[in-house]
Amino acid sequence: MATEPFVSIVVPTTGTVGYLHGMVKSVVRLDYPRDRFELILLGDAETPLLQRARELAQEGGIALQVILDPVAAGEKRNRGVAAAQGEFIAFTDDDTILRKDWLRAAVRHLARNPDYAGVGGPNFTPREGLPFAKAVGRIFGSKFLFRFRYTSGHDEPREVDHNPTCNYVLRREAVAGVKFHPTLWPGEDVEFDIRLQQVGHRILYAPDVVVWHHRRSRPLPFLRQMFNYGVTRAQVTRMHPGSFDPRHYAFIGAFVVLMSLYGLAWQQPTAVPWLLPAALNLVYFGVLGLAGLLVGTQTRSFKQALYAPLVLFIQHFGYSLGLLVGLLRRP
Repeated sequence: MATEPFVSIVVPTTGTVGYLHGMVKSVVRLDYPRDRFELILLGDAETPLLQRARELAQEGGIALQVILDPVAAGEKRNRGVAAAQGEFIAFTDDDTILRKDWLRAAVRHLARNPDYAGVGGPNFTPREGLPFAKAVGRIFGSKFLFRFRYTSGHDEPREVDHNPTCNYVLRREAVAGVKFHPTLWPGEDVEFDIRLQQVGHRILYAPDVVVWHHRRSRPLPFLRQMFNYGVTRAQVTRMHPGSFDPRHYAFIGAFVVLMSLYGLAWQQPTAVPWLLPAALNLVYFGVLGLAGLLVGTQTRSFKQALYAPLVLFIQHFGYSLGLLVGLLRRP
């Protein structure tokens, strides 16, 4: 049997995320030979959580490097790649749990598909998450509302235009040749994949390359996350105009149309009755309500059914507000 390729697992962290320990424990449980992979943690500074992560890795017999420098996540990944010994670079986040066969499945797919630079897969919500976090995961996991990478039921690998770095295994030569943007955050993985494809690389999605990813468990942190995603999406579009996707601006367009109709109804009620924009409002909130019913039916959870409409509204509002702010900012 051929020796498995050496893999470097690169994880940027602030060193303050409590889920870090769970991530390291899942690394210890990987069914990949201990002498064929290493863990590289890139933190801002030494913290008690990071020190405990060191101990867990060492107790589990994991080869470990810790690099400390308070730089952005993309630059941490670049430094991790520079320090890595692996033929493959496996990226994940400090708030994930890796399935036992994560590395083995990813390496298998890359061996079978030599024309692809990297492979990723679904990132599901952990079962122990709070109800709001589970509702976020269910909304992300709805094949009717979000991209398929978050969903089950897709049995075949397929080519995609992006894999998030919470679950992304790449050939070393590909990532070393392109590198991540050193200051952009979040969204640096989206921008990386755009440039990766511009130089001719292809990206694979495989449903059996699995991690669990903790979601934001409260409305305000989730709103902040969606706002930041919107801001950087606008920045990425400015950097790469060809990546423009009108779907990202659908909520903004709908809001402008709705406010215009309300304005016309105020000025010319005979030409544009108030019932028209009011009905459109009801339709939108009806869709949010249906999302709640869908999530409630799937989970049999009353709390998740209540949270799901709020999650959708925050996603639409926060992301769109971030887009506007990002577009108005000077480059």
